[in-house]
Amino acid sequence: MFCRPYQSILTLFVLLFFFNGNSQPDVRVTGTWEARFSGKVQDKGTSQDDTLVMELTQDGSNVKGTLHFKGLETSFPIVGKVTGKTFSYSAKATLEPNFNATVVVETTVDDGGSRFQGSQTQSNCEGTAVGRVAAVRQ
Repeated sequence: MFCRPYQSILTLFVLLFFFNGNSQPDVRVTGTWEARFSGKVQDKGTSQDDTLVMELTQDGSNVKGTLHFKGLETSFPIVGKVTGKTFSYSAKATLEPNFNATVVVETTVDDGGSRFQGSQTQSNCEGTAVGRVAAVRQ
């Protein structure tokens, strides 16, 4: 008799812990993606638009791959993570002997897993551009 009320409370806590509504499965991003970036270069106000292709491989929530900007021969190694529908990644490459270019991105993948979009910051010899990226699975 005495344990019955505590058993109900314990059951409620277990249910809330395991089924809290935040436990959605990670989306899959493995594959080839074509993306477009559109942003503004900070301190200059000039527009920057880029087209890029990503080849991604996902192992659990970890993502690796390469990013290729149209017009550049350099490949940027990608390291990222998927949590639910959020895909975040960064990439860095040396463009000249003393110059690194970086890309930092946080996106949301659509329900079908065929598109993602979000914010992107990229730094290169022209400065740091902040804007939006949108990608489609090929």
